[in-house]
Amino acid sequence: MQTIYVSEISYNKAKSTFEKVSAETGYTFQPVNEEEASLAQAIKENGVKAFIADIYPYTNELYTALPEGGVIARYGVGHDSVDKEKARANGIHVANTPGVLDNAVAEHACWMIGNTARHLHTLHPDTKAKNWNPIPGVELQNRKVAILGFGRIGQNLCRKLSFGFGMEVTGVDIIDESHFFDQQANIGFTEYTTDRDAAIEDADYVVLLMAVVPATKHIVNAEFLKKMKSTGILVNSARGALVCENDLYDAISSGEIAGAALDVFEAEPYQPQDAAKDLRSLDNILMTPHVGSNTAESNAAMAATAAKNVIEILTKGPDACQNIVNR
Repeated sequence: MQTIYVSEISYNKAKSTFEKVSAETGYTFQPVNEEEASLAQAIKENGVKAFIADIYPYTNELYTALPEGGVIARYGVGHDSVDKEKARANGIHVANTPGVLDNAVAEHACWMIGNTARHLHTLHPDTKAKNWNPIPGVELQNRKVAILGFGRIGQNLCRKLSFGFGMEVTGVDIIDESHFFDQQANIGFTEYTTDRDAAIEDADYVVLLMAVVPATKHIVNAEFLKKMKSTGILVNSARGALVCENDLYDAISSGEIAGAALDVFEAEPYQPQDAAKDLRSLDNILMTPHVGSNTAESNAAMAATAAKNVIEILTKGPDACQNIVNR
């Protein structure tokens, strides 16, 4: 049987799924420590042809350790932690698992918006501490939300917020608005635009669901935050590198915006970019440890899809896999 290495973090999230696939195929999915140097050494010593990666960034040895025709399969959708060009230069295929976590991430974004609207994240520990401080909240109905990144997850979230909570949703992306002409009734947006500045200036909630590319890294900076309403809330359900965390700290602590809800961070586990600007010290912020896609259902689907990507590429060639991101 051929061995496929799996980041032990990913493996432990969906152990039963990896065990099931191992039992049903000619492949053994084996958990390994994801630190790059030791991983690369183990790959070379054991002739491993594929690795299923979590979010740990890979910059060097992995791309020469895997053989030409080998596979790096991301356990998830985002693949900014993998150097696609370096992989391509070494004949390595990179794949991801689109679609399988859309609902989980969209649901989590709903919970973050709802928590900030009714202060649940602060009222719960405060009440357990034997305090009684019934701070008023706001209702989501008729509130305006701008979703930056209007792909599958953004549209899924739009349906939940629009049809479920009665919010006014503006979808924001770089795709021409003609692409959405016939989809308004199905998706539920009030407006679609490519004018990001206009959308965030009018929004009570700004939700980030964009990919990280050079043009979007730290797109949420001091200039961006100044354009938001003083009562606005920033929600990041995408990637930490979209946000300049020091600028966000300044904006929240000065009252320039009302607060933020973050599931992702530039350094994970979270480490402040400046010791004097630790987001954890702020009261009006909700922080969760990158769990948007971390559900039983989503983990099983990501594991099954990542395993399928590997098997298809190794047995049938790259043309058989629709999820390769570095063709």
